[in-house]
Amino acid sequence: MSFISLFALPLLLLNLASAAIFDTLSTDLQSISSKIFPDLRAIAQDVYDHPEIGRNETFAHGRVVEYFQTQNPGLWEVTPSVIPNLPTAWKLDFDHRPQSWSEDQPLPKIGFMSEYDALPGIGHACGHNLILLNGLLAANLVRQAVIDYDIAAHITLIGTPDEEEAAGKHDLEIAGVFDEIDVWMMAHPTVANAVQPMNCRHNVVVKIVQDTHYEAVKEAYQILVSVKGLAGTLPGISSTAVPVEDVGMFICNVIQTNINLGVIGVTLNDVIDAVQAIKEGNTGYSTTNFTAVEDDSTGGIAISFSGTGGHASGTSLGALDLSIDMFSQLSAAGNSLQWYLPHNTTSNELDFTVDIRTRYTSDLQEVGDFVTKAILTKNITFDLIYPALEVTPFLPDVFISTIAKPEYGSQNWSVPTTAPASTDASWVQQATVVMDGGNHTLVSSKRVVFHPNYSICEEPSPILCAFNHEPGFRVLAGADFAYAETEKIARALAEIAVRLLKDPWMMNNATAIIKR
Repeated sequence: MSFISLFALPLLLLNLASAAIFDTLSTDLQSISSKIFPDLRAIAQDVYDHPEIGRNETFAHGRVVEYFQTQNPGLWEVTPSVIPNLPTAWKLDFDHRPQSWSEDQPLPKIGFMSEYDALPGIGHACGHNLILLNGLLAANLVRQAVIDYDIAAHITLIGTPDEEEAAGKHDLEIAGVFDEIDVWMMAHPTVANAVQPMNCRHNVVVKIVQDTHYEAVKEAYQILVSVKGLAGTLPGISSTAVPVEDVGMFICNVIQTNINLGVIGVTLNDVIDAVQAIKEGNTGYSTTNFTAVEDDSTGGIAISFSGTGGHASGTSLGALDLSIDMFSQLSAAGNSLQWYLPHNTTSNELDFTVDIRTRYTSDLQEVGDFVTKAILTKNITFDLIYPALEVTPFLPDVFISTIAKPEYGSQNWSVPTTAPASTDASWVQQATVVMDGGNHTLVSSKRVVFHPNYSICEEPSPILCAFNHEPGFRVLAGADFAYAETEKIARALAEIAVRLLKDPWMMNNATAIIKR
């Protein structure tokens, strides 16, 4: 019997022997939250108003550390900098030892994680200000609850920088920061409520250097055509390979909303006709636009493409896609064309990244090899792998039962199998998945990471809301509704954490998947 089927049981899992102790826990947490939430929301709002990219989150770091060291000291043991090579990573620790708990008796432990890095040019368009708030609030709710209920506990909250681009949690994992705690919690805002897996990710960084700018741009786009042509042919499950140009406000997992490309050797009408034909022939370009003008500085045509942009795990057609299709169509008519980046014809280099994702970590090498064979250059490097994050058993059922209570808005949640994006929290979990009878089966993990994705979309359908990494998601992440939903999710996580700390039976079931 699999772990999922073994533990997917009704509310009997909440251990009737101790459930009566917590008859008022949900309402008690509401009362605690009403007192501490305003200050913590103010911290998250300040971080939202001062977005910083990964490993440069000095304002966010200082805001948290200053609050718990100076404004509200004595609540936590504060470690302002956890490891030397990640100075914006901080840690809060708290112990509560009841009088009946001997000094040599180990305390039950629970951990929370907060993120707070933003995206270049579009700020907190992934909502990490809310992930910061979620961790701060959940940890502080648990801290007060274990005091009020006199529960033995060690609570840790880690501030984890740079989730977006360079896997800050990997650095913390290598340093052993997560080693002493088996269960770690966080929650991520998006446009739907779901406890779901997250895919694995690996980026191929391609550097194109030629004798001239025009040759570099042409070679880069020839490779981009090859990469784009891989869609639908990749091995693995739900695999994608999305290119992102290293220009402007660049980050490897954000599809740019604007791309500029110039061409010499065709007329303005030729360009307009070609792009219009591409748009008319593919409804996927309905939200992608362009303008084309004569470029007096080069004698060519400068084209500006604009689209919704968004997450590199997405498959929607955007500005870069349209520029690639235009390049392909016009190049087919003649090889004498010259290609360039408007306002930047001096550089002889054009780099881009291919963001590779697939559902299971075990398939990533095969997908990566498949993609690199289409890249006709040796000037490629690979960044750090983000493994897949798997849904471990037991806690999803407990969470769904908890969040369905009236105190949390009687929310309905699901456990889908689709993986919408990736997360470096997978480095904390380190799940092991094997092929079993042709199916991928989760057999163990180094730790349990509970990572629900929750909706901050107030519209009746998530389709009507911008998705993570789209500029519109930044608006969602700063709205009152988003903060209110984050408060509910933090309370639900706190309730589960308190129960885990109090009840060894629950903790044992939650951590049964861990490979000892």
